[in-house]
Amino acid sequence: MKRFFISAVVCSCSLLLWNCKSDDDTNKVVDRDRQEVYTENISEIETFLKGNSITVVDGELTFNEVSNGNTSIWDQNQYPLQSVTLENDTYTLSSQTNKYTKINDAVSYKVYYLIINEGGGETPMVHDNVFTSYTGYNLDKTIFDSFTFGFWSAYPAYSSYSEVIPGYRQILQKIKTASAVTDNGDGTYSYENPGRVVVFIPSGLAYFSSSQSNISKYSSLIFDITLISLKEADHDNDGILDKYEDVNGNGNLWDDDTDGDGKPNFLDLDDDGDGFTTREEITYQVEENGEMVNKLYSFDQIPTCTNGSVKKHLDKSCH
Repeated sequence: MKRFFISAVVCSCSLLLWNCKSDDDTNKVVDRDRQEVYTENISEIETFLKGNSITVVDGELTFNEVSNGNTSIWDQNQYPLQSVTLENDTYTLSSQTNKYTKINDAVSYKVYYLIINEGGGETPMVHDNVFTSYTGYNLDKTIFDSFTFGFWSAYPAYSSYSEVIPGYRQILQKIKTASAVTDNGDGTYSYENPGRVVVFIPSGLAYFSSSQSNISKYSSLIFDITLISLKEADHDNDGILDKYEDVNGNGNLWDDDTDGDGKPNFLDLDDDGDGFTTREEITYQVEENGEMVNKLYSFDQIPTCTNGSVKKHLDKSCH
């Protein structure tokens, strides 16, 4: 059982923040071609995997050059090397149009990872708020940052929770949270059986052309991540959890924009654009102790319009 401090904002983890500048910035330096950079990155990552071993003793992870008596990460089977193809799922909000647009990145990224421990809890959605701890390495095995106490993050940034790089947040869907978290009553929490993954992230899913403290531009990175806890999110605070705003059921919340205003439903206060907020449309009144009290329908109980099949907050003709 391990102990950690809960904190909503941490200084160290600022290194993880994606630079969410408006897409209207001017005087930008022209970036290198993303496919060209990725081709270099994946070659460097595979060279690292074939030339280095990994050991985890009493929770401590170590990378060493391959020599007699140890096996490369590429060939070892204690933590089978796996890969997944990911895309850059970063969106920016235009200050001119007030609409969200996806980053211009058509590269399909092969991301290698090792599951050190699957975890005993829940697998997060990419939009869930998650509490993680990490150690970050450059490919020369130097540590550029570490935060062992853990921190909350969100996608996109939400309330006091910051957004992390795409490769970090997406790989969390391969592991689970801790099976139990216990409040120790002294500001610390104990947790059992958390998920843990080591991921090798090409720069296109990290900081790409933006240099950071102890990280050069176009650098691939290694993260040793522990997933401790999650909280389901309601980004727009409309009373409907993000997971229920996936209208077309394809797992991508960004392409569900019922009123076509450029804001996906999970970030839109008025999903159908009828002038009534979603929260208003899913509110009903009941009498309690002689007073009328406002309550929200659970998602399953949100009514549809008469003779309709669409829930009322998604039907502009239904008030």
